[in-house]
Amino acid sequence: MRKSKFISLFLVAVMVMSCMVIAGVSTTSAAAGDVIYFDNSVTNFSEVYCYMYNNYGSNAQFPGEAMENVSGDIWSYTVSGNWNKIVFTDGETQSAELSYSGDGQIAKPDSSEEDFTVSWTAYAEAKAKAEKKTKLKTGAGGTVYCQNDADWSSVCVYMWNSDQDKLAEWPGKPMTDLGDGVWEFNYDKSYANIIFNANGAPQTSDMTFPGSGKIYNNKTKGWEDYSSSPVKITSLNTDVESPSYTNSSVLISATAKSSAGALTYKFTAKDSTGSAAILSNSSASSVTWIPTKAGNYTITVDVSDTAGNTNSRSISFEIKDASNLVEPFISAFSNSLGTVRYIKKDTNITFTTGAIGGKTGTNLLFYKFIITDPDGNDNVPYYTLSNAYTYKPTKLGTYTVKAYVQNSANDTVSRTYTYTCAADVPADDKDEQPTVVPYTPTNPPTPQQPTTTPPDIDTTPVVTVPNPSLGDVNQDGNINIKDATLIQKHLAGIVTLNSAQQKLADTNKDGYVSVKDATQIQKYVAKMITSF
Repeated sequence: MRKSKFISLFLVAVMVMSCMVIAGVSTTSAAAGDVIYFDNSVTNFSEVYCYMYNNYGSNAQFPGEAMENVSGDIWSYTVSGNWNKIVFTDGETQSAELSYSGDGQIAKPDSSEEDFTVSWTAYAEAKAKAEKKTKLKTGAGGTVYCQNDADWSSVCVYMWNSDQDKLAEWPGKPMTDLGDGVWEFNYDKSYANIIFNANGAPQTSDMTFPGSGKIYNNKTKGWEDYSSSPVKITSLNTDVESPSYTNSSVLISATAKSSAGALTYKFTAKDSTGSAAILSNSSASSVTWIPTKAGNYTITVDVSDTAGNTNSRSISFEIKDASNLVEPFISAFSNSLGTVRYIKKDTNITFTTGAIGGKTGTNLLFYKFIITDPDGNDNVPYYTLSNAYTYKPTKLGTYTVKAYVQNSANDTVSRTYTYTCAADVPADDKDEQPTVVPYTPTNPPTPQQPTTTPPDIDTTPVVTVPNPSLGDVNQDGNINIKDATLIQKHLAGIVTLNSAQQKLADTNKDGYVSVKDATQIQKYVAKMITSF
């Protein structure tokens, strides 16, 4: 309700502002790099968010971006664009729509009630920063950094104010490699715009330059403050791309180093209301997160060394509700050895896939595992209702396991896992995610029906025809999706095909009924094939 209320007010505001623009009325807009402050002594928010916007967009989805606690009740926010409207909120209580008041101003609420207003004054502590910014505008330079997580062979920076006022001709000036993927460039005057590139290509989009001391990640495409801490975080990644789904595992991994002792990694996940959960706080550089609530999250790793040096990095991640998911989605994967990198030679290993989705047709999911040995030889798999597959590796070397999941509409996803087969498995090679439970459906008990009706036979009345064609499983004279569905029900143990129906169902003529036969019928109905 609160978000809906805000959106309504926002739309009205946009209409009003649009009219003002048409009428030629100007409004004060922020510039990227401006800093505004919030006095939290009246509202006592546990977290403070700044939502800024104009006619064309906003700094983030509501409730906006998290402000930083400077000291005591004072919170700050570095502006990311030319926004002219502001709302302060903790995700629940929010201010009225406020106009931007200028760089270095602090907002003090007049109450802690809903739609509170504020008084703006110059914040004394911001004076030094303002003076520094003035120097930059009058010609002073600074330093910009690029985190080369995209593994470019080299990094150049192109900066400009106009076609006549630029750092250099394209592709700009080469940056200096500082190690750990960090590249540096010192410029001698201020610029409004910036592009990073690998000596021409690839390149980033045109970006507003946020100012000296910032680092841009050319893989995650985000800016952060560059830290000179001895603790260097070179990556923060997840094993699946955003978005993922509720009750699905997400492996979060960080890479960091320090010259001042052993490292401790603290992983947290914070939702849009500001509620944060500590996922782990140990020497482990990765953690498995299984979110149960849909929403937009900020995943943060805080890394510290034994000398007390710290650093942190954050990424955004969206979790969607999986309750009505149609497409299949691989939510987890494990093996019976409980390992993540190694498997053992001449040992039976059961690989198990966890999956969600498939809310269509028969509501069933089908699984297949293709395993490639070190010589490039594959097994000969087919789709079944079992989410587990047992395999014995007989050769030392690298094996790949490609797990497939398919719904009854033939939507298919896959994920590949790589293992090294050794004579023995290292003791520390332990998979952190929960072991997936294997299941192999047989013919499950069907709901009780009247005793005059056989419990395992499909008794739906059909008009049979003499000499039905291959693929006409229900013998009604037509080959359509009903025949494919009948095969899937048979495989799930919901119904049992008689011997004549099983012969009609064996469309690929391999001697038994499988999901491949249902797929053949679906292709026939879609006119992808013309015969069996």
